[in-house]
Amino acid sequence: MKVALITGAGRGWGERLARELAARGFHIVANDIHPAAAERTAERIRTAGGSAEPFHADVANRVAVGAMVQEILDRWGRLDLVIHHAEVHPHRGLLEMGEYEWDRTVAVILKGAFNLLQAAAPAMISRGRGAFVFMIPAPILEGKIPHAAYGAGKAGLLALAYAARDALNPFGLAVHILLTEEGGSPPEDSAAAVLDQIAALDGRSETLRLPPCRDLRPQT
Repeated sequence: MKVALITGAGRGWGERLARELAARGFHIVANDIHPAAAERTAERIRTAGGSAEPFHADVANRVAVGAMVQEILDRWGRLDLVIHHAEVHPHRGLLEMGEYEWDRTVAVILKGAFNLLQAAAPAMISRGRGAFVFMIPAPILEGKIPHAAYGAGKAGLLALAYAARDALNPFGLAVHILLTEEGGSPPEDSAAAVLDQIAALDGRSETLRLPPCRDLRPQT
């Protein structure tokens, strides 16, 4: 059974991709900083007949990420796919936010990806197969930064993803960038469409655009 680790799996795209991968036969490690959210996603997958377990770990903590990946390898003997969806959305603007809020936002988004790459890549390299998926807001490519700290983290993540492609592609590993639209809720069939595209790539890295989310705001 293939194994997928999804960070930020307790909501939104993280949960939707986790549930779709489970339906395709993957065992899901649903990681979230909020234990109840991780358990909720895992329980929904199990109720639907899939295989999943929750994992509470802070992706910004290098030791915690290393322990999480090692436990996956010890229990399942493999890790085929890592999707980094965990992120922080600050509530205060650039001139109002404190140092901790800045550091925390960038650490979860960017350092979290770095921690995942260094923890999971060696096992994938030893098998000659595996993939990482990083989620980037599409407006970042146009210089539209929704929030200073969030935008800095995601822009850095984009650069890290490109560097990861250069480092990992020669070993047969793929690094995918999923461009997302901000706001709303993922359409029901969106995860399936995206995973179909990834499967068709057969190990080749690519940048893909996710379908727009539904706008859940009241219409006026």
